[in-house]
Amino acid sequence: MIVAISSLITLAGLWCVLRKYFSSGVTILTLLLLILGTNFYLMLVYSGAIQASVLLALMVLVVWMTRSWYEKPRWAEAVIAGLAMACLVFIKPAGFASILVFFFWDAYNKETFKKKWRLFKENIMMVILVFSLFLTGLILRAIFPHAFENTMFSDYMEHKRVLYLLAPFLWEVMFSIRNGWLIYTPLVLFSIPGFYILAIRNKRIFYAVFLFSLSFVLMLASSPDVVAPNNFSQSRMTEIFAVLFIPLGYFIAWVMEGRWLRKTAFLLVLAALIGLNLFQTWQYRHKILNPWFTSPGYYTAVFLKTHVSPETRMLQSFSNMDMSSYLANENDFNIKTIVETGFENNPGAFGGHFQTKIFHAGQAALRLDDDLRFTPSLSMPVSKLPANELMGIRLSAWVYSETDFSENTANMIITLSHHGGLYHYKALAISTLPLEKGKWNKVQLDYVISRQLDPSDELIPYIWYTGKTVLYVDDLKVELFEQK
Repeated sequence: MIVAISSLITLAGLWCVLRKYFSSGVTILTLLLLILGTNFYLMLVYSGAIQASVLLALMVLVVWMTRSWYEKPRWAEAVIAGLAMACLVFIKPAGFASILVFFFWDAYNKETFKKKWRLFKENIMMVILVFSLFLTGLILRAIFPHAFENTMFSDYMEHKRVLYLLAPFLWEVMFSIRNGWLIYTPLVLFSIPGFYILAIRNKRIFYAVFLFSLSFVLMLASSPDVVAPNNFSQSRMTEIFAVLFIPLGYFIAWVMEGRWLRKTAFLLVLAALIGLNLFQTWQYRHKILNPWFTSPGYYTAVFLKTHVSPETRMLQSFSNMDMSSYLANENDFNIKTIVETGFENNPGAFGGHFQTKIFHAGQAALRLDDDLRFTPSLSMPVSKLPANELMGIRLSAWVYSETDFSENTANMIITLSHHGGLYHYKALAISTLPLEKGKWNKVQLDYVISRQLDPSDELIPYIWYTGKTVLYVDDLKVELFEQK
């Protein structure tokens, strides 16, 4: 519902803005390019990016209300534009660029800026309201950065530095094989000649459009959030379309004004780019393209392919990946418990370490000490797991220590074994986690099986105690994550 409403606002607002400068035919064609040639289609059809659709609608409101206000200053337009800018800058820092649209609209030289100042003076209370609402959003963002965290109303992520200077992630934003904007939305390349045509034909809005676009891209490329794999086709760039499709519209108008050769050549190119965008969106939805694992060799191998062999899957890149981030959105997976123990039974080999004095749930827990360094085996042959190319494994447990965990160390471990040799080994030292002594703490380790394996191989999850006192473990569980 939210995506549908946001999309309607986007299309209605862009129609009103573009129709001011172009014929109905050019406007319709430009909107079709937005729907079919960008990730807007992904949001509209699959509802896969609620926040992106809301941000795009808010930015369209800024442009729409700004254009209307400059034609005839009214309170309604001022309030809507100010509130939309406040929401944009509150949700994410790059929303700061939205104020440039309002400030630079309808001015390009000394004479037009003098006219703008006269307009501002004549409507000073409206201007103060717009800037006050914008500053309110900015201040609230600075004071309450965690507000609405992990919801569509906030793009906040914890970093040692929230903003990096000089856009160090610009290359990743534009050309990353995982989710580069120009790789998966190549249509926007035509906005470059569009800016040139805009500068010639409509200088009054050129600076507002160009400065917003440049500032927004540079600000976004200064945040490490944009390199996160869960950002197919740079969905965090989506609100720029509210402005970028103005120069793109001028390019389309220039094409349609030409003779049949120009029209035919460019329309064929545009159709090819639309087809590529739709096909890559289909590949993404069918798990052929996965931003988490796509490597240059794999992208080349699956280009325009509808099926992928296990051998081709091995070209994906699985190194240096944050498995917990990959498995974080549990709605993307079917999850089932494949093995679990609460240490309620009393097998002979571990009988002396099953105790009922300290436990998290049930009636007993396992005590690890100098005499028992490893939890009981939860290993299983790979042949018992689904034959998928990609599966997530989560090992979780509750742990208790009477002394500080930084001194009472243990490791959660998941590994694979092939004919007795260990490989794809992953470990987590629980001493690095913010755990409290004298309390039960939940710990977990995420792991991804990334390719077809020998069915005789074994998956081996366990906890290895390396401390000097006692560690209690309860509710040891292994879960399987399969992509829906």
